[in-house]
Amino acid sequence: MVAKSSTEEPSFAILDPPRSAFRRRRFLLPFGVSAGIALAGAIALFASGTVALPFQQITVVTAMMASKSVYFQDSEVRRILMANGVDVRVSDSGGSREIARDRQERVREFDFVMPSGQAAAELIRDRFGGRVYFPFASPLVLGAFREYAEALEAEGVAKGQKGDLYYTLDMTAFVKLSLPDDGGAPKTWNKLKQSVDNRNQIVAQSPNPCDSYSGSAWLGLVAFAANDSAAPTDKNALEVARRVKPVFEIEGLHGSGIGTTFFYPDGRTSAPVGVMYEHQYMAHQFATVARTGKPDPERVLLYPDTHHRTEPWLIAFSPAGERVGDLIRNNADLRRRALELGFRLDNQDSTALPDLLKERGLPEPVLSLTEGFLPKPPDLETMIREVGRCPEIRVPI
Repeated sequence: MVAKSSTEEPSFAILDPPRSAFRRRRFLLPFGVSAGIALAGAIALFASGTVALPFQQITVVTAMMASKSVYFQDSEVRRILMANGVDVRVSDSGGSREIARDRQERVREFDFVMPSGQAAAELIRDRFGGRVYFPFASPLVLGAFREYAEALEAEGVAKGQKGDLYYTLDMTAFVKLSLPDDGGAPKTWNKLKQSVDNRNQIVAQSPNPCDSYSGSAWLGLVAFAANDSAAPTDKNALEVARRVKPVFEIEGLHGSGIGTTFFYPDGRTSAPVGVMYEHQYMAHQFATVARTGKPDPERVLLYPDTHHRTEPWLIAFSPAGERVGDLIRNNADLRRRALELGFRLDNQDSTALPDLLKERGLPEPVLSLTEGFLPKPPDLETMIREVGRCPEIRVPI
């Protein structure tokens, strides 16, 4: 009889690893986590285009400007420019007209300057030369707290537009309200049909026209309205200036910061109705919608029925300045960011801002088709010196 063979099941022994192996794993674990974080960061840098910055040459570009410095101080604009090898360093001029007033030829020490509007820009170009770029535009408007706009509407001086954030302002009627023809006491806000708790005279607070482009342009629009919808000439510029001067002297001439203080929590106490640029208001509403999901209902815009479209000129004096001008004019990311900061682009993208307003749930304003013509530069200078008592700027004839 053959005996059956038996096979034992194999056994597996689990041995404790050496203590040194545990130490190695604990030692390497933090490096693994750090490597993962570094990889994720590198991917993000590649996606944004920033990863190349340490390896490319950065050109420092110097500039002088006034209110439009907000564009170059924007963090996203700075990031895009840096990604293209440009670092713009801005010096505040204190006002666009201050640039033109410079008598020491220091303007050309900058790579470029950027006055806020075409009238001041023409003075600078005619004095200092340079290559001109037209990056974007922003109409001149009045910012107002709602109760003031409604009071003007009750007087028949303003008319609400569709969307409840904008009004059209009858400039002739508004100037007459500020300068009554009967020689009597000027009207105050608390004496209107729809009274506002404010005993001040009815005016739009304006930056000093000596320094600020918005102030000088507002003077031109007031003069246009007071002169039967015609720009004053050399024959009557001084007379018209003296006639409208009280509008600018009632509460004193302000600095160029009205477009900032208006949006402060206590804005009503500083400038309940003030001259500013449209982009300042739109940027405020874009930020408010992003933060709260709805626009600020207390602040509205008054669009003059004789409009003035301000066009900042970038005037380059060097190849580095021209590089910035080319980028702002042609770079798609920079143009998109200009829209997000409330600016209007050129006629090729005339629907871009309305499309963005719709995208953000904001109404589109209606601009008047009637342009308020400013006096010719020498005549406007005559008016500015009379109203603001400021130093003369040499104006080419």
